[in-house]
Amino acid sequence: MFNRVKAAFLVVTIASAGAVAAQESAPLFKSGVQRVALAAVVRDGKGKLVTDLTANDFELLDGGRRTPLIGVWSEPSPASVALLLDASGSMATKMERARDISRNLVGGLQPGLDEASLFSFDTELKELRSFSTDLASADQAWGSTRAYGATSLWDAMAETASRIASRQRRRALVVITDGVDSASRMKPAEVSSIASSLDVPVYIVVIAVTSEEDPQAPLLLNGPLADLAAWTGGELLVIRDAVTAASAPKQILAELQHQYIVAFEPGSVPGWHQLVLRTKKNGLFVRARSGYTVN
Repeated sequence: MFNRVKAAFLVVTIASAGAVAAQESAPLFKSGVQRVALAAVVRDGKGKLVTDLTANDFELLDGGRRTPLIGVWSEPSPASVALLLDASGSMATKMERARDISRNLVGGLQPGLDEASLFSFDTELKELRSFSTDLASADQAWGSTRAYGATSLWDAMAETASRIASRQRRRALVVITDGVDSASRMKPAEVSSIASSLDVPVYIVVIAVTSEEDPQAPLLLNGPLADLAAWTGGELLVIRDAVTAASAPKQILAELQHQYIVAFEPGSVPGWHQLVLRTKKNGLFVRARSGYTVN
């Protein structure tokens, strides 16, 4: 199971968000050959999306050193979204809500322009529907999905992130899960390294129990799933009721439609390059992936 992931990515390891050790088979960017693209979302102190910035408003630090920007794009353009649905046994009572969230997310995309693919997983990843701009038929793909078996959450996220990496510039991986992993072979740090290097923002939508005293809540908000989302420029969203279930797809769609695409030439020093993208304007907050690897 997940042989392709193991073969291609298992050698990639990182120790922590701040200390990354990349192996030779990590996703690579060669200096002078191609640009590195960086998807970013900017919000103000009240949480409102900021959509009118230009290249002059951004500053990029590559390994602590200022790096010139080749360009910054924010114009509307088609988007690619991969939806990954947890279909393991622990999701049995949450599948209907998971389908509703995915239905609302796909329903907010632009027919004929944006494209979506659908995947499900337990211990194996299943492609239910390949990328297509025919969004009207997307919901039918969930019809035969049943919650059963153990969970290989980290393995599934790694493989799905790799499949979307070559799609259109505006892209995102949306994972709908309860946050339980019982069978993955890959470690959270390995998956985070893969996803951040591929520049695919990962939104992790966690369907939690309805009790406000959920003991998992602190772990969800401060654990490895939240780290993965942060390192890739995405976000972890916890679903507890109908209100949060409705707001999560709206937030993801708004951010996807207002992504900044920042391009720069990668450095030449081999190894992991930590990236910090920020604005020159006070009071603004930027989310973008944490780095890339050079051979």
